[in-house]
Amino acid sequence: MADQCIQHLLQEHRAAEAVLAALDELLDVLQADHCWSAHRANSFARVRLFVTRDLPLHERKEDDILFPALAGFLPSDTGPLEVLRGEFTAIAAESTRMLDCAKSLVQAGASPQLVDNFLRAGRAFGQLLRDHIYKEDRILFPMVARYLPPEKDAELLAAMQHCATPGKGT
Repeated sequence: MADQCIQHLLQEHRAAEAVLAALDELLDVLQADHCWSAHRANSFARVRLFVTRDLPLHERKEDDILFPALAGFLPSDTGPLEVLRGEFTAIAAESTRMLDCAKSLVQAGASPQLVDNFLRAGRAFGQLLRDHIYKEDRILFPMVARYLPPEKDAELLAAMQHCATPGKGT
Protein backbone atom coordinates (compact mmCIF):
# COMPACT_ATOMS: atom_id res chain seq x y z
CA MET A 1 0.00 0.00 0.00
CA ALA A 2 1.46 3.32 -1.11
CA ASP A 3 0.47 6.46 0.69
CA GLN A 4 3.40 8.82 1.29
CA CYS A 5 2.33 11.26 -1.41
CA ILE A 6 -1.26 11.00 -0.19
CA GLN A 7 -0.19 11.75 3.38
CA HIS A 8 1.64 14.80 2.06
CA LEU A 9 -1.52 16.04 0.34
CA LEU A 10 -3.69 15.18 3.36
CA GLN A 11 -1.46 17.34 5.58
CA GLU A 12 -2.02 20.21 3.17
CA HIS A 13 -5.77 19.55 3.30
CA ARG A 14 -5.73 19.83 7.10
CA ALA A 15 -3.83 23.12 6.82
CA ALA A 16 -6.40 24.33 4.26
CA GLU A 17 -9.21 23.44 6.65
CA ALA A 18 -7.56 25.54 9.37
CA VAL A 19 -7.48 28.50 6.99
CA LEU A 20 -11.11 27.88 6.07
CA ALA A 21 -12.03 27.86 9.76
CA ALA A 22 -10.33 31.26 10.17
CA LEU A 23 -12.20 32.52 7.10
CA ASP A 24 -15.50 31.27 8.53
CA GLU A 25 -14.80 33.08 11.78
CA LEU A 26 -14.10 36.31 9.90
CA LEU A 27 -17.21 35.91 7.76
CA ASP A 28 -19.39 35.23 10.80
CA VAL A 29 -18.33 38.39 12.65
CA LEU A 30 -18.52 40.45 9.45
CA GLN A 31 -22.00 39.15 8.75
CA ALA A 32 -23.05 40.10 12.28
CA ASP A 33 -21.93 43.72 12.13
CA HIS A 34 -21.01 44.51 8.48
CA CYS A 35 -17.97 46.38 9.74
CA TRP A 36 -14.68 45.97 7.83
CA SER A 37 -11.65 47.15 9.77
CA ALA A 38 -7.87 47.14 9.59
CA HIS A 39 -7.89 44.30 12.13
CA ARG A 40 -10.20 42.24 9.94
CA ALA A 41 -8.13 43.03 6.87
CA ASN A 42 -5.09 41.72 8.77
CA SER A 43 -7.04 38.58 9.69
CA PHE A 44 -7.85 38.10 6.03
CA ALA A 45 -4.13 38.31 5.13
CA ARG A 46 -3.70 34.65 6.15
CA VAL A 47 -6.51 33.64 3.78
CA ARG A 48 -5.07 35.81 1.00
CA LEU A 49 -1.64 34.20 1.38
CA PHE A 50 -3.19 30.74 1.29
CA VAL A 51 -5.21 31.57 -1.84
CA THR A 52 -2.33 33.19 -3.70
CA ARG A 53 0.55 30.89 -2.66
CA ASP A 54 -0.46 27.63 -1.00
CA LEU A 55 -3.60 26.72 -2.95
CA PRO A 56 -2.04 27.10 -6.43
CA LEU A 57 0.96 25.04 -5.31
CA HIS A 58 -1.33 22.33 -3.95
CA GLU A 59 -3.31 22.31 -7.19
CA ARG A 60 -0.09 21.91 -9.21
CA LYS A 61 0.90 18.96 -7.06
CA GLU A 62 -2.39 17.29 -7.82
CA ASP A 63 -2.98 18.33 -11.42
CA ASP A 64 0.61 18.15 -12.72
CA ILE A 65 2.06 15.37 -10.56
CA LEU A 66 -0.60 13.10 -9.04
CA PHE A 67 -3.34 13.06 -11.68
CA PRO A 68 -1.07 12.13 -14.62
CA ALA A 69 0.32 9.24 -12.56
CA LEU A 70 -3.20 7.87 -12.17
CA ALA A 71 -3.67 7.40 -15.92
CA GLY A 72 -3.00 3.69 -15.52
CA PHE A 73 -6.15 3.11 -13.50
CA LEU A 74 -8.34 6.22 -13.89
CA PRO A 75 -9.39 7.99 -17.08
CA SER A 76 -8.16 11.58 -17.19
CA ASP A 77 -10.86 13.01 -19.46
CA THR A 78 -13.93 11.64 -17.66
CA GLY A 79 -14.82 10.56 -14.17
CA PRO A 80 -13.34 11.78 -10.90
CA LEU A 81 -10.24 13.46 -12.31
CA GLU A 82 -12.26 15.54 -14.75
CA VAL A 83 -14.68 16.52 -11.96
CA LEU A 84 -11.81 17.52 -9.68
CA ARG A 85 -10.15 19.55 -12.43
CA GLY A 86 -13.43 21.35 -13.07
CA GLU A 87 -13.61 22.15 -9.38
CA PHE A 88 -10.14 23.72 -9.56
CA THR A 89 -11.59 26.20 -12.05
CA ALA A 90 -14.60 27.01 -9.89
CA ILE A 91 -12.48 27.36 -6.74
CA ALA A 92 -10.09 29.70 -8.56
CA ALA A 93 -12.98 31.83 -9.81
CA GLU A 94 -14.50 32.19 -6.34
CA SER A 95 -11.13 32.86 -4.72
CA THR A 96 -10.47 35.61 -7.27
CA ARG A 97 -13.90 37.08 -6.61
CA MET A 98 -13.29 36.95 -2.86
CA LEU A 99 -9.87 38.64 -3.19
CA ASP A 100 -11.32 41.32 -5.47
CA CYS A 101 -14.09 42.00 -2.97
CA ALA A 102 -11.58 42.26 -0.12
CA LYS A 103 -9.52 44.70 -2.15
CA SER A 104 -12.64 46.79 -2.82
CA LEU A 105 -13.47 46.81 0.89
CA VAL A 106 -10.03 48.25 1.63
CA GLN A 107 -10.12 50.79 -1.20
CA ALA A 108 -13.76 51.86 -1.23
CA GLY A 109 -14.86 51.22 2.32
CA ALA A 110 -17.31 48.74 3.74
CA SER A 111 -20.55 49.59 1.99
CA PRO A 112 -23.30 47.06 2.69
CA GLN A 113 -23.19 45.87 -0.93
CA LEU A 114 -19.43 45.30 -0.87
CA VAL A 115 -19.65 43.44 2.43
CA ASP A 116 -22.46 41.26 1.07
CA ASN A 117 -20.43 40.52 -2.06
CA PHE A 118 -17.44 39.55 0.06
CA LEU A 119 -19.59 37.35 2.28
CA ARG A 120 -21.11 35.53 -0.71
CA ALA A 121 -17.73 35.03 -2.39
CA GLY A 122 -16.08 33.86 0.83
CA ARG A 123 -18.86 31.41 1.63
CA ALA A 124 -18.91 30.06 -1.94
CA PHE A 125 -15.12 29.66 -1.96
CA GLY A 126 -15.16 27.88 1.40
CA GLN A 127 -17.93 25.49 0.39
CA LEU A 128 -16.34 24.62 -2.95
CA LEU A 129 -12.96 23.95 -1.37
CA ARG A 130 -14.46 21.87 1.45
CA ASP A 131 -16.43 19.78 -1.06
CA HIS A 132 -13.30 19.29 -3.16
CA ILE A 133 -11.25 18.21 -0.15
CA TYR A 134 -13.99 15.83 0.95
CA LYS A 135 -14.08 14.11 -2.45
CA GLU A 136 -10.32 13.70 -2.52
CA ASP A 137 -10.03 12.53 1.09
CA ARG A 138 -12.93 10.07 0.93
CA ILE A 139 -12.92 8.86 -2.68
CA LEU A 140 -9.78 9.59 -4.68
CA PHE A 141 -7.03 9.22 -2.11
CA PRO A 142 -8.16 5.79 -0.82
CA MET A 143 -8.12 4.51 -4.43
CA VAL A 144 -4.67 5.95 -4.99
CA ALA A 145 -3.30 4.44 -1.79
CA ARG A 146 -4.67 1.05 -2.80
CA TYR A 147 -3.42 0.97 -6.40
CA LEU A 148 -0.31 3.11 -6.62
CA PRO A 149 2.91 1.05 -6.55
CA PRO A 150 5.31 2.00 -3.72
CA GLU A 151 8.09 3.00 -6.10
CA LYS A 152 5.73 5.37 -7.95
CA ASP A 153 4.51 6.73 -4.61
CA ALA A 154 8.09 7.64 -3.61
CA GLU A 155 8.67 9.24 -7.02
CA LEU A 156 5.50 11.34 -6.69
CA LEU A 157 6.36 12.43 -3.16
CA ALA A 158 9.81 13.55 -4.31
CA ALA A 159 8.27 15.50 -7.19
CA MET A 160 5.78 17.16 -4.81
CA GLN A 161 8.52 18.11 -2.38
CA HIS A 162 10.65 19.45 -5.22
CA CYS A 163 7.70 21.48 -6.50
CA ALA A 164 7.29 23.00 -3.04
CA THR A 165 10.92 24.08 -2.75
CA PRO A 166 11.23 27.86 -3.22
CA GLY A 167 12.55 28.61 -6.69
CA LYS A 168 11.75 25.09 -7.89
CA GLY A 169 8.87 23.64 -9.84
CA THR A 170 6.56 25.50 -12.16
